[in-house]
Amino acid sequence: MCLLSTHGRNYRAVLACGMVVFALLAAFFAFSHQASAAPYNWSGGHDVVGWPEASCTLYFAEGTTRNGYEEYLFLRNPGPDDAVVTVTYSFPSPAEPKVEQLALLTGAGVSICVNNVVGHGKDVSIAVESTSGIIGERQVYFNYKGVWTGGHVTSGVPEPSDTWYFAEGTTRDGFQEWLCLQNPGDTDVVATITCMLGTGENIQDNLLLGARTRTTVDVNKSVGAGQDVSLAVEASGPVVAERPIYFDYKSAWRGGHNVTGSTGLGREWHFAEGTTRHGFEEWLCILNPGDETTARIEYLFSDGPPLVTEQELGAHSRTTVFVNEAVGTGKDVSIKVEADGDVLCERPVYFYYHSAWEGGHVVKGTCSSEEAWYFPTCAAGSGFEAWLCMMNPGSDDNNVTVEVFGDDGSRSKEIPMGPHARATLDLSTASYGISNAWVKVTGEHPVVAERPVYFTYEPKVEPEPFTFSTWGDIELKCPIRYCDLLGVVFHEAYPTGGDGKPDNPQVMQPVGICMQDDNPQNLCPGVSLSLGSDPAYFIESTRSRGTCSTSASDVIAKAGSSVFSPVNGTVIAAESYMLYGKYYDLRVRILIDGHPGFHVAVLHLNTLSVSKGQRVEAGRTQVGTVRDLTPYFNSSDNTYSREAGNHPHIQVNHRPDMGLGGVESGGWAVTP
Repeated sequence: MCLLSTHGRNYRAVLACGMVVFALLAAFFAFSHQASAAPYNWSGGHDVVGWPEASCTLYFAEGTTRNGYEEYLFLRNPGPDDAVVTVTYSFPSPAEPKVEQLALLTGAGVSICVNNVVGHGKDVSIAVESTSGIIGERQVYFNYKGVWTGGHVTSGVPEPSDTWYFAEGTTRDGFQEWLCLQNPGDTDVVATITCMLGTGENIQDNLLLGARTRTTVDVNKSVGAGQDVSLAVEASGPVVAERPIYFDYKSAWRGGHNVTGSTGLGREWHFAEGTTRHGFEEWLCILNPGDETTARIEYLFSDGPPLVTEQELGAHSRTTVFVNEAVGTGKDVSIKVEADGDVLCERPVYFYYHSAWEGGHVVKGTCSSEEAWYFPTCAAGSGFEAWLCMMNPGSDDNNVTVEVFGDDGSRSKEIPMGPHARATLDLSTASYGISNAWVKVTGEHPVVAERPVYFTYEPKVEPEPFTFSTWGDIELKCPIRYCDLLGVVFHEAYPTGGDGKPDNPQVMQPVGICMQDDNPQNLCPGVSLSLGSDPAYFIESTRSRGTCSTSASDVIAKAGSSVFSPVNGTVIAAESYMLYGKYYDLRVRILIDGHPGFHVAVLHLNTLSVSKGQRVEAGRTQVGTVRDLTPYFNSSDNTYSREAGNHPHIQVNHRPDMGLGGVESGGWAVTP
């Protein structure tokens, strides 16, 4: 979106004067009504099964504080005794673990922002030891590679194991699967990873897991694209395993979910949550590593009798059931699976919640119902909608008590449940007005409880500047903060400027993972599409401009987002101009340090934060805010980000005639 135009130099004096007055008035209006740099909220959802009992040890294999990730550890002491808690943060080798201690009085809880504890850019596993039983979960909120937002949650596992299983998993188009392995012990461990494909093929690999370290496996790379895959991990010593997946589900709903593996198989599995309402698609994944067998699937509803089906399970394979198809639309549904052989069950759900928040969540089933379940936090509050889903798998009526505790007191609610039934409680309403709230669910007979949460999360952690492309020896820092990024799109630059002179646009080398190249015929020789894995970027189809496909970039962001300088340098212009000869716009030109005659042009700004002659620092000096282009030429969503296509346009030009002492750049000067 970068065809530059300016007013002609041969207009009659009166017209020129009128245009200048118009520009100055427009500039004054822009600076008098500056758009606030409102944060881009990350929407999604996550779900977790409660704790049946407290534990003195908790382990979390996954976790990261890279750009685009904000991680929280929630710990709660539900017991009668005060606790001294030791938290150990482990990293990939050779980094040394970090250890902290804290006290948890009876009933007390703590929320720890892991980013603040371990610093930026760390892949981290967590081990927790307590002098008395506690419960805990780890919530992660993310902007995955600058394109897919969401969140996921998992409860800690009470102890490591030498065997782990995962039923769900896929490397189909739009899915990125990872396996996170934590070795909390003091000795190295060898882990054998078996990938069981939907084709029946098994792929094995061995990994050395260093003592007190964390290791990450790229499952897509291990098995290739287009595979449905279940996993088994067998290790020479106790480890912990989790499987995060990030997705663009059916090219419609984007997000991510995560689950801890199962240490064993079973013949009975329960799921309290589940729905086939509008905007929800639910699946049941059953891993059968043994011989052919049969499963009895019982679907339980909030009213009416259960629906029972029989499902054949092939040997050494995974079976996937589309629950929407099995029970029909518009149903809230719990699931009980009884198999004739040992199996593992997971339940992924993908959604467009209230037609506003897209994402997905997953849990592995629980092998048994319990008389009590605990949740260390309600996960409610501004921007969050939390629910409590309860399942009575038994044949007797069951009176269930939900208690919400917190710093401001407590309250309880009695929920009568019929046999083979499902119930849902609005946990946000039930916990309203209670700060630092947590939950206990108790039944007269055993029940199952889950806590699904849907949210729009406001990022809290300031991200670090990051490189999105290079030009020669120059790293171009992204003009949009990672938390506000909606996608990077490279395209062909227009060869000339608004003054009709050649801009000599330079070819940029993208940095990150190429999600889609729609202009391969115009990729400049020597440009690689395999430089790094972060952030994600796209290459737009040709604009027939006769330049290379990566000679310009649109960095998608919400209108009003802060825009930062891509380079270290000096501002040679901060000005207004007429985009396409008819749209008022603002731009900044920055002379690149050490490269006379070369400058970066930053277009489509709503406000300016710099002036001519000012020094700027790459990724740190704000130059303006993103203009709302939708009233002009960006009336539809961007093809790649599927968001309104507002963006700063970035281009490296070779214009020796432009500089602090050179010719005017073709616009009207604006003083911020």
